[in-house]
Amino acid sequence: MKTGSALVGFVVRCSVITCIGAALPLFVAAAAYGQKPPKIGVVNFQEVALQSKLGKAAKARLEKLANRMQDEVKAEEAKFLARQKEFEAKASKLTPAERQNQTDALERDTVTLKRLIQDRTEKFRKEEADSVAALGRQITPVIRAFAAEKGYALILESRRPGLLYYDNNLDLTAEIVKRLDQASK
Repeated sequence: MKTGSALVGFVVRCSVITCIGAALPLFVAAAAYGQKPPKIGVVNFQEVALQSKLGKAAKARLEKLANRMQDEVKAEEAKFLARQKEFEAKASKLTPAERQNQTDALERDTVTLKRLIQDRTEKFRKEEADSVAALGRQITPVIRAFAAEKGYALILESRRPGLLYYDNNLDLTAEIVKRLDQASK
């Protein structure tokens, strides 16, 4: 795990360094020829997702799914606890063989319940990742169109590692939310 996250961090830092390394010569060349330097902006993807209509709809859908899955797990857990309580109430009256059979059944039920929880958790995480990816596919064209229209040479994600500082005047998040909402009508 640490190796994977370290590798991801390294790749992200390299991509930010690459972006900066690509933009730096543009600034130097522009200054040398007396031209205006290229425009750079930043966007907080998370804020766009939370504030836009599309992001709010995705969040509501995910919350509904999470509640449905949680209710399903709670219902199965309640059934399990009822079986366990029933077993405990009559365990002293059972023969050793019957007691062992019911203990084994309860252990299988415990494994089944744990598997259900793992399956639902995994399914929810996949749905969440798919929603974020779908939202990204909808946001990216809006950002590209905005950049082309307004003459931006580079727009960075403001929460990426490696982006240590930016002037708040470069933040385009509110404008991107507004345009995304307009595009999604």
